[in-house]
Amino acid sequence: MSLGPASPNYDPALVERVILEEAIDVHPQRLTVRELALRIVSDPEDCTELETATEAIRDLRRSGLVRYRNDDQVVEPTHAALSAAAIFDPE
Repeated sequence: MSLGPASPNYDPALVERVILEEAIDVHPQRLTVRELALRIVSDPEDCTELETATEAIRDLRRSGLVRYRNDDQVVEPTHAALSAAAIFDPE
């Protein structure tokens, strides 16, 4: 059952944050765009939710926070993203 467009699952800013956190958490493991998206969606059969996650990854790439090549689409956080994460969440 879809929660509809008002669901946080479709909120681009929230989904970007969750995607970036996941990419940083699994680093240095590298996942494809699809694998990373599937890690954060609640319903892999929900095309809208999956597309929201995929678009969030593309937006993070455009922002310079993750990188991937178009041929293999293996996502990894950039040095800038890892550095910012260390500043905001020192352990």
